Amino acid sequence: MGDANHAGTRPTGVTGAERLELAAILASPTFARAQRSVKLLEYICEKHFAGQDAQVCEYSIATEVLGRPANFDSAEDAIARVEIHRLRKKLREYYAAEGAHQPLKIIIPPGMYTPVFQEDGNSAALLPVNGEALLESAADPLADPAPDEPELPPLPAAAAPSSNKRRIWLWAAAVLAVGVAAVAVAAFRTATGHEREAPLRPSPPPVAAAPDSAVRIIAGYDRKYIDHHGHTWLPDRYFEGGGQPRAPFRQFFARTSDPLLYQNGRIGLSGYNIPLKPGNYEMKLHFVEPVYGPGLETGGGENSRVFDIMVNGKVTIDSFDIVADAGGPLIADVRVFKDIQPGPDGILRLGFHAKREQPIVSAIEIEPAEPHRLNPVRIVTQPNSVTDSRGQVWEADNYYAGGQTSNHFKVVTGTPDADLFANERYGHFSYAIPVAPGAYTASLFLAETYWGKENEGGGGPGQRVFDIYCNGSALARNLDILKEAGPNHALVKKFRGLRPTTQGKLNFEFVPVINYASVFAIEVLDEGR
Repeated sequence: MGDANHAGTRPTGVTGAERLELAAILASPTFARAQRSVKLLEYICEKHFAGQDAQVCEYSIATEVLGRPANFDSAEDAIARVEIHRLRKKLREYYAAEGAHQPLKIIIPPGMYTPVFQEDGNSAALLPVNGEALLESAADPLADPAPDEPELPPLPAAAAPSSNKRRIWLWAAAVLAVGVAAVAVAAFRTATGHEREAPLRPSPPPVAAAPDSAVRIIAGYDRKYIDHHGHTWLPDRYFEGGGQPRAPFRQFFARTSDPLLYQNGRIGLSGYNIPLKPGNYEMKLHFVEPVYGPGLETGGGENSRVFDIMVNGKVTIDSFDIVADAGGPLIADVRVFKDIQPGPDGILRLGFHAKREQPIVSAIEIEPAEPHRLNPVRIVTQPNSVTDSRGQVWEADNYYAGGQTSNHFKVVTGTPDADLFANERYGHFSYAIPVAPGAYTASLFLAETYWGKENEGGGGPGQRVFDIYCNGSALARNLDILKEAGPNHALVKKFRGLRPTTQGKLNFEFVPVINYASVFAIEVLDEGR
């Protein structure tokens, strides 16, 4: 199969222009109060200019830029991912405002920590389209500064370090260079009859941030953790009985982008008594079987560990078996419950009753929700969350098995949310999305950014053909994105009335027929009322 998906920095060979663009950004009003973003952008760009992109990683950013100690562990501290995410948003703000007409743009593609310098005409694939800047919503879990590291105010002129003088000089040079370039471009366009007024950029309406009264607990863990979605998880608390494993489980766990949630766990517990504000919630219980199963030292498999799960004294799952539920050991398994409420005393009581071997739980997640409806599930096949033009947060890739991700840096038209199409998952892969009993509508976001005359792969329809199944039933057969939508154009396939398996999953399988299957984002909405 010949889908040569790849991504990487593309050198422009114009180091002087790159430095001028960096100086313009650093001196801009957008970055005036974002001192941490200024420091981070300067660091990754200087590494790029020195040909040292390979040295830039989470560890180097955390220790050399963000003041973390030498024993920094990216598995337990997501500060580098959070700050890179914030820097991407600041760059979008800059290019949607004072930097809109810059001839060169600095891009940090999803999944990368190094900059890409692109001429204006080539950058639209990584920027908002139709002249609309995506709003940096306060509801975005990665958008707010970490509580222990507030944004720094601008330095007073007298206290500014000498590097600020260099930035001012570079900014003056940048203004002069851009001015000369603008005059030359204007003269050329006028002479050739192609001068056009720049389109107005309407300001999107503000998005109100909903208060996050969610409770997230990592069982058997003694530290706080920020996951790939930007959610904060608390150390273990509110438990009754049980203990921690002697050492964390360090095996590979399938179907999760956050293995740390499953490396510990509370074993042999009788329950959790969690205080909650009055209201309606949905609850996710996270499990993994690290001891029993084929290939493990203990052996066994189904029926090796079985226990009941109770909510406020009522049995919710009778004879729960993690191996049978997940489809094997070492597979992250999530069970979802809706219409969860605390008791009259404000306590949610979870119970675990052993039937065979000791109960075990990895993590507990409780979020406010509408009565009788699960919160929407929105996933992009990217390492960080994305906020769309409606202010809706699409969470980082999760629940998958198989396939790889890639970015072809192409403009995807026919959508107000090109950012959803920044990364694709391709190959032969599946998603096991956990939901509660009920009926659901699933929307699959597709586009052909590799095959087609305008793209790297060339050719026409018939280059990529694949099937899509949900819980074994075919949703689409012989799907050809290029034939239905053309190259680089959004195609959304919507399927209604989908119901989960007995294990509480919508299992989407993408099966190649010709070349690889592909998807960019998945949305699942509860049809309940």
